[in-house]
Amino acid sequence: MKTYRTNAIIVGVLFIIATAFLFIGGAVYGPILDSPDYLTLAYPNRVTAVAGMLLEFACVVAIPLIPVFMYPVLKEHSEPLALGYVGFRLFEAVLFVITEINELSLINISEGYLNSGEAGAFYFENLGSSIQAENLWIFLFYVLIFTLGGLIFYSALYKSRVVPRFISIWGLIAAALLFVGTVLLMLEVDTGALGNVWELITAAPIAVNEMVLALWLIIKGFNPSAVASKPA
Repeated sequence: MKTYRTNAIIVGVLFIIATAFLFIGGAVYGPILDSPDYLTLAYPNRVTAVAGMLLEFACVVAIPLIPVFMYPVLKEHSEPLALGYVGFRLFEAVLFVITEINELSLINISEGYLNSGEAGAFYFENLGSSIQAENLWIFLFYVLIFTLGGLIFYSALYKSRVVPRFISIWGLIAAALLFVGTVLLMLEVDTGALGNVWELITAAPIAVNEMVLALWLIIKGFNPSAVASKPA
């Protein structure tokens, strides 16, 4: 009986890579490229910024590989859901790459700003603001795609029972919560006194869930009886 133990370990490791490198990379370049003074900081600190972006780029490798290694497990229970998950995560990776390229372009804009003098500063300020605004919307759309893919993924896990149901249900609720939170941000709905706490409330559950799922897959693997069984 094939248990797909290797697939489980690989998927678990990929989930950890995708999450860990996202936070590590952001922590490295965030203080530079996300700073209000990015125009004066980005070019002088370009080595650090690029290093952070390259670390974060590891997510682009991990994101599409997760559904590839999950596909042979999930397709036995629902091939449409398995294929849908592959499609959404590939789309997610493309949006991630676009965001990375836009972020890196801020380094060149910073160089132009620093060399332009007062006369041309206004042009580079507007250009930088436009790219940051575009990146914000791409990121929000990226999160929507991530949550929709998550809903498909955890629906497939729930149906297949290859992991405990509590992980699947937790993932479905967390993905739905993040989806609602992202839509509210896109609609610029005022979350009142919660402020940034609201963003943390909507994002933290899915992040923790993915780490629990990753550790479960690495330590326990897939449920052998669920992997062996096929829907009637």
